[in-house]
Amino acid sequence: MTDFDLDDVATELFAASSSGRPVELFTERFPGFDWEDARRVAKATDRLRLKAGDTQIGWKLGWTSAAMRQALGIDRPNWGTLWQSQTIAPGGGLDLRHFIHPKIEPELVWQCPADLSGSDVTATDIAEVGGQWALGLEVVDPRFPSFTFDALDNTADNSSSAAIALGDFTSATTLAEQSIDPDELTVAFSDGAESRDGVGSNAMTSPLEAVAWFVRAMADESLPLAAGDIVFTGGLTAPFDVSSGVTYQLTGPPLDPVSLAVT
Repeated sequence: MTDFDLDDVATELFAASSSGRPVELFTERFPGFDWEDARRVAKATDRLRLKAGDTQIGWKLGWTSAAMRQALGIDRPNWGTLWQSQTIAPGGGLDLRHFIHPKIEPELVWQCPADLSGSDVTATDIAEVGGQWALGLEVVDPRFPSFTFDALDNTADNSSSAAIALGDFTSATTLAEQSIDPDELTVAFSDGAESRDGVGSNAMTSPLEAVAWFVRAMADESLPLAAGDIVFTGGLTAPFDVSSGVTYQLTGPPLDPVSLAVT
């Protein structure tokens, strides 16, 4: 493992998420910084969130788009944690005063119906276990001076997770009852001036496979996916830059729409 003061780095990163002051890239400051180091930083920062009284509500997946990974030279997806403090209530707005350079992405969100773990979980297993789906908007805000950073920096930075708006989950529990195919579900994502179309399969060829990959990856750290956790399965279109005075809207019938207004 790379030699650095884990507590100091986590404290610096945790402060950046509320101060709007970026931190310097870890991969430039600490030669040899690797995946294990990045995960150590991410988990240490999560401990600070818990200590501050926040509550974890789920997880977010990053770089589930193969095209995006290839374009950026990234060899694997990653993930981060989602917290109650990041949730924008329906009808609420997003205050940009403490953000650095936020972007917003449209996603399909899965709610886990039962504890899941294991290194051999498949997309078929996820489909069979059930669970509910919703539309979600995720605001990402890398805590670095620019969007030029390494995948390991992003992993340490909680996969840039910053804020979320979540639509209503379906009341049914199986895909048949919900009358949706998450792979084929199409969405329209708008900033009021432009609309971008996406499809569920943009997330690792299937949001079900994205969740299964995540469960398998979590098994490497002996972490379960707990009943009730939500999972944002990855961006389905290119993001929009977040701007004051704009309302971002995501639709994808038969799921309920979701929107986020920026103050």
